[in-house]
Amino acid sequence: MIEQHLLCYGDSVSWGIIPGTRQRHVYEKRWPGILQALLGSKVRVIEECLNGRTTAWDDPFRPNRNGKDQLLPALQSHAPLDLVILFLGTNDMQTVYGVNAYASSLGAGVLVDTVLSCRAEPMQHPPKVLLVSPPRIVRPCGAMVEKFRGAEEKSAEFTHWYRRIADERGCGYFDAAEVVHPSVVDGVHWDEAQHQQFATAMHTHVTQLLATAKSRHLPKGIA
Repeated sequence: MIEQHLLCYGDSVSWGIIPGTRQRHVYEKRWPGILQALLGSKVRVIEECLNGRTTAWDDPFRPNRNGKDQLLPALQSHAPLDLVILFLGTNDMQTVYGVNAYASSLGAGVLVDTVLSCRAEPMQHPPKVLLVSPPRIVRPCGAMVEKFRGAEEKSAEFTHWYRRIADERGCGYFDAAEVVHPSVVDGVHWDEAQHQQFATAMHTHVTQLLATAKSRHLPKGIA
């Protein structure tokens, strides 16, 4: 029986674009699918990932990419939730937005606040939050060159600013840059080995947060 529910809220990195293509890694090779296998059948891992999704910016060419606008409906749709992993920010570095890592972190902060204030039926407590600082964008190639021009330097500041948001909100934090570097094929997305590395590294953090979330529902004296 499923005992806990985990929502992964992300962009094309989590959706699983195969670098240099518009194809998608199969579920078992994407990090949410790998994490599902690691956690086992008592936890349900829900993918809510969309190509081009930002933290809080409207794409002038493609509608419905603003993560801030889509988050609350997703939380309400998938409730009850024990943990929400927020893994956005990479697309904020696109040239079209003119955004730096500091501004991106403010968008991430709005997402964290949305989750922490959520009491979607039938939840009595908001879900726990794990905020993921995106990895650095490294030497964008091919179609990514103009799309992410200048992003390599800006994305180097993700760690500092995203950690500040997590510290201010008191939520979980994970720095993807410590374990993953994007594929050399396009400088942004991940190959199968990188999805595996990320899911394996995340497993311990997720398990700990799910344990604290579960303890809130136990009678006093049992937790």
